[in-house]
Amino acid sequence: MKKHLLLYVVVALFIFPKIYGQQSDFSLNLNEPLEFKHESLLLPTFLIASGAFGIRKGPIRDLSVEIRESLKPDGSKVTVDDYLPAVGIASAYGLEFTGYKGRYDWKNKTGVLLVSGLFMYSSVRITKNNISARRPSGRSVSTFPSGHTALTFMGAEFLHQEYGHRSIWFSIGGYSIATLTGFLRIYNDKHWFNDVLAGAGIGILSTKLGYWLYPMIKNIIFKDKNKVEYSSQSKKSYTIQFAPIVKNNELQLGAYIQF
Repeated sequence: MKKHLLLYVVVALFIFPKIYGQQSDFSLNLNEPLEFKHESLLLPTFLIASGAFGIRKGPIRDLSVEIRESLKPDGSKVTVDDYLPAVGIASAYGLEFTGYKGRYDWKNKTGVLLVSGLFMYSSVRITKNNISARRPSGRSVSTFPSGHTALTFMGAEFLHQEYGHRSIWFSIGGYSIATLTGFLRIYNDKHWFNDVLAGAGIGILSTKLGYWLYPMIKNIIFKDKNKVEYSSQSKKSYTIQFAPIVKNNELQLGAYIQF
């Protein structure tokens, strides 16, 4: 039991150093080209890949089973994890409306959040629909990835990007809530450990893509263009095109990126 909880803490502590090192990932000026940093994808990619490897038999799957058995599941134990996903997002808006300014004003915050949320929801829903992995309780086959965890980590990264440069405690608070949510999803027998890892990665990645793509989408809408070309500091050219996609009665955002 102790070694499993220790592993979970190690994963959380692996996240925090990444937070500290990414304080300036995104420009505050919507009118300037946004440099995409490939290294910012390392953490979410690692989490998603680790979670995916846990779907089938292997070390991560075995660990997920051991963690569940050590927690002695007997059905739902607490319900606070149903409400925690809103904490990070609500905190960012609450700070904004009390006069504590973040990176963007509330309108642009909302724009970033819409882009992030669309990517997160589409990713989670499509994956759940195509990977019939059974929940640890056996009640359904929609366990992978954890949607609650994805939403909470999306909110934690959102709070970090908006206010992490003002105080590191906003980042620590947001990610602590997100980590607690992931643990409670396992504790309540709603998800396997690997479901939570993948959900965390999707949530973080969704917000990062939201901050990267939103300025370009805004530029497209207000300049009545369907393509944006710009150069980063390394003089590499990027071409980006967007199009709405409706699939199985779900609205998704399609993006074509040429480097």
